Amino acid sequence: MRVIVFGAGALGSLIGGLLSQKNEVIFVGRKQHLDAIQRDGLRIKGTTELVVHPHTKEELDGNEDPELIMITTKSYDTEEAMRALDAFHWKSVFLSLQNGLENEEIISGFAARVVGGVTSHGVTLEGPGEIYHAGVGDTILGNYAGAEDGVLDIVNAFNESGIETQASDDIRKEIWKKVIVNAGINPLTAIARCKNGVLLEDAELERDLEDVCRGAVLIANAHGIEISVEDAISQTKKVARLTANNKSSMLQDVENGKPTEIDSICGAISKLGEEKGIPTPVNSSLTAIVKGLEKSSS
Repeated sequence: MRVIVFGAGALGSLIGGLLSQKNEVIFVGRKQHLDAIQRDGLRIKGTTELVVHPHTKEELDGNEDPELIMITTKSYDTEEAMRALDAFHWKSVFLSLQNGLENEEIISGFAARVVGGVTSHGVTLEGPGEIYHAGVGDTILGNYAGAEDGVLDIVNAFNESGIETQASDDIRKEIWKKVIVNAGINPLTAIARCKNGVLLEDAELERDLEDVCRGAVLIANAHGIEISVEDAISQTKKVARLTANNKSSMLQDVENGKPTEIDSICGAISKLGEEKGIPTPVNSSLTAIVKGLEKSSS
């Protein structure tokens, strides 16, 4: 399969790097990262120990012929990414492996065929050309718009490359479940400045995590997404446990003085709560606190 990874940071590099073993993969990302990959290969350490050599391009010229374009940018860059990919809107399948609730909707406003995806692999960008794979997680893909015939081919390509992946016939529910996990783990680790596993070692943080899940489930249910509180809490704790040694992407952003994806996670949950007249005190508070951290660290 011919694949473009657009926004090849930590997660995009892991998934794209593994795919590159059996597929033709092009990374598009930051120059320093791409230069290191071109020179020495992509070095994957941790749970996976591997060096791979995907192709790299700082910019696409429109003459590429990708069957699949994976969008792994930050959620606040999704629209800009899709504008940059206008040459492919009608000939490629687009797959989002991003955080948040709004990415697939934005992508489907541009592209004809869209696959939604969630993954809970824990990955950290250690430096140019080097990532640390902190923990293996579930990967689930499903048709979001117009891509019914393409999902199984992508799932098979993932599995053949060592990325254990399942197909879902209700990817919107899976996206919500991932957002609830992110809402529980990401802001709390960013605020507490801790790795994921600490959320299960500190009783107060664990209670906070459970409260976030309860509030988010209430909003999901109000929007027709049937998720139980028990399942949401169990899944969030499972991910925290499997990625115990990982720094969440939001913690990494705060530490590096970069914008976070809080608006598309807790902020989006709060927004959808307002639409239904449901108060969202926990998610709203976390959104405000993380925004404060963004300002103080920038």
